[in-house]
Amino acid sequence: MMSEPIVTDIADRHRFYWLPNALTIARILVIPILMAGILALGLREQSMFAGAWVVGGIFAGAAFTDFLDGYLARKWKVVSGFGRMIDPIADKLLVAGCLIAFMIVAQGAWIFMVPATAVICRDILVSGAREHAALTGRVMPPTNLAKWKTACEMASIAALILWVIGKSALPIDDLVPMITGLSRTVGLVLLWLAAILSVYTGSLYLRAAIAD
Repeated sequence: MMSEPIVTDIADRHRFYWLPNALTIARILVIPILMAGILALGLREQSMFAGAWVVGGIFAGAAFTDFLDGYLARKWKVVSGFGRMIDPIADKLLVAGCLIAFMIVAQGAWIFMVPATAVICRDILVSGAREHAALTGRVMPPTNLAKWKTACEMASIAALILWVIGKSALPIDDLVPMITGLSRTVGLVLLWLAAILSVYTGSLYLRAAIAD
């Protein structure tokens, strides 16, 4: 939903033209539910099998709508200015909400706090930089490294959700603790990689925004 022309002819619009933006808004609305689910799984000591399926399903659905809304908008040629604005905002809110929940589950451990804070602060700063650039008539499209950063963030969140699911599961054998530990490690590695890419790409956006 970034580079296609905006459709303005109402008569030619697809009858479900509203659906891509509705999916994006739905992604925003489920963020508090997803955060509550992560906290419930990560902070409670008893097994929550049903809750694990709910949290996993909500995140999978949110991640899928991130692809689907843009795909439908392009396919139906209903790309809109509102969609261009709200889609990246929804992504940033989803990432920030999940990372905040993980930091609470990790009880503020620095190994979570440092990369998560870097990612969240970068997204806020880049949003401001883009607004400043827009006021001067400049467009700052996402770079390839920024797209890799987003991919690392989503993969990290998926792995860390598996971690909190494992924390809430009954350790009936050695398999659950092993999967829980592995998913935590993978999630943290991807989160740190996303943080490094966040700092680097964020500096590029800021320099481009303030350049004369």
